[in-house]
Amino acid sequence: MSPLRIALVAEDYYPQLGGVPEHVHHLARELDSLGHHTTIVTARMKERGAGSGEPEQHSDVRRIGTSVVIYANGGVARITIGWRLTARFEELFRKERFDVVHVHGGLNPTLGIVAPRAAMRAGIPVVATFHTWFPRSIGLRLLRRPFQRLLDRHAATIAVSSAAQEAMARYFTAPWEIIPNGVDTTFFRPGLGRLSRRIEQRGPRLLWLGRIEPRNDLGTVLAAMPRILERYPEARLTVVGDGPWRGRMERAARPLGTCVHFAGYANGGRPGYYRGSDVYLCPTSRASFGVTLLEAMACGTPLVVSDIPAFRDLAEQAHAVFAPPGDADAWAGAVTTLLEDTERRETMARDGRRVAERHAWPLVAQRVLAVYRRVTG
Repeated sequence: MSPLRIALVAEDYYPQLGGVPEHVHHLARELDSLGHHTTIVTARMKERGAGSGEPEQHSDVRRIGTSVVIYANGGVARITIGWRLTARFEELFRKERFDVVHVHGGLNPTLGIVAPRAAMRAGIPVVATFHTWFPRSIGLRLLRRPFQRLLDRHAATIAVSSAAQEAMARYFTAPWEIIPNGVDTTFFRPGLGRLSRRIEQRGPRLLWLGRIEPRNDLGTVLAAMPRILERYPEARLTVVGDGPWRGRMERAARPLGTCVHFAGYANGGRPGYYRGSDVYLCPTSRASFGVTLLEAMACGTPLVVSDIPAFRDLAEQAHAVFAPPGDADAWAGAVTTLLEDTERRETMARDGRRVAERHAWPLVAQRVLAVYRRVTG
C-alpha cells in the first residue's frame, strides 16, 4: 500500500504538556516509523515549557493562529484565535495534498470546528478523535443541530474511551469507534529490583503527577496526608507538575512540612518518579481516559485512583484501588490499606504492566491506520 500524507490537528501541542499533546506526538512518531508522512498542525503558543526537559517536537509542525488559555470543564484549556483561520487551514491542506485530516478534539473550539470545515472544502476526508468527558454541556445542547450536520460529514469518529463516547452520545449520533490512548512501553518500564524494596526500610513514597488545577484535585491528597502520616510517619509525597493552582496548593501543604515536595515539571524524568514511588495517586474528578494511569502501570507502580467511569474502564483489569473523588478520609484509608498489603502491590505491578502492554503505541497506531485506510478507500 502506498504511504499516506496525514495531518494531525490539535489545539494543544508542545510546549504545552498534557494527554492530547502526548497522544498526537506519539501517534505521529509511530505513523512516521511505518513509512507515512505526518504533519502536526496546531497554534502558536506564547508560553514556553517549564522545568526539566522541554519535550522535543515532531519534525514537521505547522502553526496557524495564536493559542490562548481559558478556564473550562474544571481546568485549563486552550482555544485558537486569528484572522481567516478556515481559509488558512484550507490553503495548507491543499498545498500539502494531505490524504486525510485527523482532528484531535472533535467539535471543540476552535480547531475542532475550523479544521474539519477547511478539510471538507478541500475535499479531504476528516477523522475526529474525541478526548474529553463532561457531565453536560449547555453549548452542545444549543448548537446540536449545526454540529450534528458537521459531524455527519466526518468520515470517521473515534472516542478514546466509552466514557468519552457516552459524553458525546448524549447530544450527537455517529458511528463511534473506541481506540484508546497509547503508552510508550519502552520509555515507561519497571526498574530493576523494584519489588524487592520494602517500605519499612525507608518509609512509603507516594506520587501525585499532573497539571495542578481543580479537576486533578491535589487538595484531596494533601487533606489525606495527616491520616497517612499517623500510620506511616516517614511517608513522603512528591508532587510532579505545575499549573495555575500551584501556589494555592503549596500554601495548603505548608502545615505538612517536609513530607511534601513540589518537584515542578519533569517531562523526560517521569519514568524515574513512577519507578521511585510505592503508590501513584490520581484523585482526578473528571477524565475521559487516564494517560498517567497507563504510564504508572507500564512502570509497575501500584495505583490508588478516583472511582470514575473512565478509570474503572482502564484500571480495573490491573486491580487498582478505587476511592471516591473528594473524600480525604476514604483516600487515606485506601492508601494505608494498600501500603500494608505487599502481596497485593506486587500483583498489581505485574497486572498493570500487562494492561500497559495492550496499549503499546505500535498496536494503537495500527488501529488508527486501519481507519485511515478505510476512509481513503
